[in-house]
Amino acid sequence: MSEEIISLIKSDAHEKKESQQIEKKATWLIFTIGNQTDGKNLYAIPSGDVKEILRDASVFPLPFLPSYINGVLNRYGDPYVVIDPADLEGKESQKSFLFIVLNDESHTCFRITDVKEFFTASENAVIRFSEAETSEFYEGTLKVEGQDVWVLKVQAVIEKVGKEIASI
Repeated sequence: MSEEIISLIKSDAHEKKESQQIEKKATWLIFTIGNQTDGKNLYAIPSGDVKEILRDASVFPLPFLPSYINGVLNRYGDPYVVIDPADLEGKESQKSFLFIVLNDESHTCFRITDVKEFFTASENAVIRFSEAETSEFYEGTLKVEGQDVWVLKVQAVIEKVGKEIASI
């Protein structure tokens, strides 16, 4: 009888310990790139990587750069490099005037088509690519309302652009 009580106390203590461990959550900005209507143009970046979302900013083209570098825009007197992720993937260039200003020192922004939502889930919700499936610009996918959303490696894109600009 006393063994049963001890067993019950231990299992109760174990359950309390598990419930006290708070699952870490992360928030992503979900957005679209390109004009596809098949739902395969959803992308995500961690919300901490977003400084601002700009609309209707003028982009000033720069010569001798790859086509995925659209030029620069003026944000409060500072130039920001505009990257078109659709063009970077080999898709049709976007014509939108909606931009995600990244929260880093690189003064970079992404041209996007639309902002869908801020999505919060467990940090473990990203299904990471295996070694065989590794991608230069994507960490993996995230399930949002039954749809696969590509999670961008923001730093990898910035590094590629930096190398391209430095090589000119």
